[in-house]
Amino acid sequence: MIESSKPHKHWLDNWHVNPSVNRDYDFIDGLRGVAILMVLFCHHFYINPAAGPALQFVGAFSTACGNGVQLFFALSGFLISWPFWKRKFLGETRTLPPGYARRRFWKIYPPLALSVLVLTPVYVILKHDASYFLIAAQWLAGLSFLLPVSGKLNPVMWTLVVEVQFYAVLPLFFLALKRTSYRASLWIMTAVFLLAPIFTRILTGQTATFQPDINAHFPTALDAFALGILLAGLENMRMIKKNWARLGMIGIILWPLTLLIIAWLRTHPEHGNVFIGESIGWMEKIASACLLCFVANPQHPIARLLCMPWLRWCGIISYEWYLFHQPITLWARGVFGPASGNFLKFALIVGGSFLFSTTVAALVYRYFSLPILKLGRKNK
Repeated sequence: MIESSKPHKHWLDNWHVNPSVNRDYDFIDGLRGVAILMVLFCHHFYINPAAGPALQFVGAFSTACGNGVQLFFALSGFLISWPFWKRKFLGETRTLPPGYARRRFWKIYPPLALSVLVLTPVYVILKHDASYFLIAAQWLAGLSFLLPVSGKLNPVMWTLVVEVQFYAVLPLFFLALKRTSYRASLWIMTAVFLLAPIFTRILTGQTATFQPDINAHFPTALDAFALGILLAGLENMRMIKKNWARLGMIGIILWPLTLLIIAWLRTHPEHGNVFIGESIGWMEKIASACLLCFVANPQHPIARLLCMPWLRWCGIISYEWYLFHQPITLWARGVFGPASGNFLKFALIVGGSFLFSTTVAALVYRYFSLPILKLGRKNK
């Protein structure tokens, strides 16, 4: 019997689309998995408001895990800017990667539209509130990316508004800096993305909000992308050396430490102020950038650990998970009511909504989003 010479196909291959950046950083899928699991823990887990100090701290820690969106932003900064930097480094006459706008649209809009069309009727039935139809129309028409919109349909979508702002602004920077040297462009862009949001927050006191309205207050949240942009630029210049992967260990330590500090501040709000808030933001950005330094050595033991198939799978379906999970968990709490100290009921509410949102996300990605992504790559 003659053995087939074809390479063994891993089950995850059926869920994966080849990256548009021409580099296959599998561990980044794992980092997405870490980020989405942090966000899911924040939104699915909850505690009794009357619980004791220890449980209050656990609840504050789970809430702090919602800051995993900062890791998502850093990953986007790296991945989305990478092909731009590659073209600039090679001296390509065309600044924008071919099909950039098309790929972003087909990745973002179809799952978003599907989530809006599915979630809206359920909200109208449960809440007896027809105003959800207007909110849905605003999202479907794209107005939510330009104007404030009520956050009651799906509060987490504030991060999507920030992402789209970044997708729109980034190519404008590269076009504006087309005749500027690579090194100068890298430092100018990094500085602007870092400093403009910080100064805007300090001078106006505004930050991105999701209740009662989703309003990103451009450009207050764009600094989260800055270090990802910087690392993508350095990586294309081959300035990131293999030993930079050691910095990833700082990220492994710094992220949990940051979450513990945030949890402590949430349980001791009298110690918080603007300076501390900005300092924590820097800790999150630095921790995320350090984790990205595993690009220097994808064979590092931690990078290989991040390539575990189940963790990568979580990262691959993370966008669809993000779109559907919070309404599902809120509905579960509303339908079943408070657990009132009943651990089994609490476990069913938390675990049941988690399993249901996982199933929905997996099905939507596998049978809706993935075919669209593959079709888009074939037609490029």
